[in-house]
Amino acid sequence: MTTSEIRTGVIGLGYFGSFHARQHAANAKARLVAVVDADRARAEAVGAQHDAAPLADHRDLIGKVDAVSITVPTSLHHAVAADMIDAGIHVLIEKPICDTPDSARDLIARAEKRGVVLQIGHIERFSPVFGALRERVTAPLTVECTRIGPWKGRAIDVDVVLDLMIHDIDLVLALVRSEVVAVEAMGSPVLAPTNDFAQAQLRFGNGTVAHLHASRVADRSERTIKVVEPDRYWAADLAARTVSSFPRGHAVLAQDEIAVPPSDNLALEIDSFLDSIAGARRPIVDGRAGLDALLVADMIIQRIGQAKRPASSVLIGEPH
Repeated sequence: MTTSEIRTGVIGLGYFGSFHARQHAANAKARLVAVVDADRARAEAVGAQHDAAPLADHRDLIGKVDAVSITVPTSLHHAVAADMIDAGIHVLIEKPICDTPDSARDLIARAEKRGVVLQIGHIERFSPVFGALRERVTAPLTVECTRIGPWKGRAIDVDVVLDLMIHDIDLVLALVRSEVVAVEAMGSPVLAPTNDFAQAQLRFGNGTVAHLHASRVADRSERTIKVVEPDRYWAADLAARTVSSFPRGHAVLAQDEIAVPPSDNLALEIDSFLDSIAGARRPIVDGRAGLDALLVADMIIQRIGQAKRPASSVLIGEPH
């Protein structure tokens, strides 16, 4: 398949789904054929913006599209994606891949059987800020990730670990490239029925330790990654698009600034998805990467539950 032949659709037109529709429509490699939402008026409004057919049922896309973005609530990811994959349609699912590891494994197996692309929307992987950091960091001793923001009332069907922290779980796994061997975590609900803030410490087999902080009830917004290596300290601000570093043992005034070009990370993510469909590259964040992040998120959520009983951290393997 050549990229000029890719007919696409977007399923779920909430806050982020409307952005997906806009990027599909703007990409010269795709032709946005249809958009889907249970709210007919919303589907008609977005469809009219992009000259795409408005639909109420995702199954009506079968036979009309080659690929879709799925931006429905996490609890619906498996059911919707399974229908698309089984029909031979390539799928980009917003993070997390699913709400349970078993559901994620099932989607991966279905995609492998049908030979379709399964990409997970861990959008920060496409950030030039993270790219600059990953190119330069070789031996992380510690990694600290902070992802906090004010209450917005979105994605409250899932824990903050699956809503926000999972971005940084994926980034840390890509940066450290080692197995998680132990987890400590705590968290609590504030405005939602699930945890609204969480802190976790991950210990890796290679000795790296990662500290993750996530909150959707903070008084400010912050998305940062700080890395300590044997000879250098790194600070990356994903929101401000800056990366700086300085040799350990030297004054901060001696820091080096790395120029990061402006970018639209969602546009880059969807463009990469289309290239994968055309056979130009493998998905940067495939189903297995999505599962790896989900497994660690599941460990963290379990530890938070144990801490409330209370309990201390223990060595862990893959949860069942």
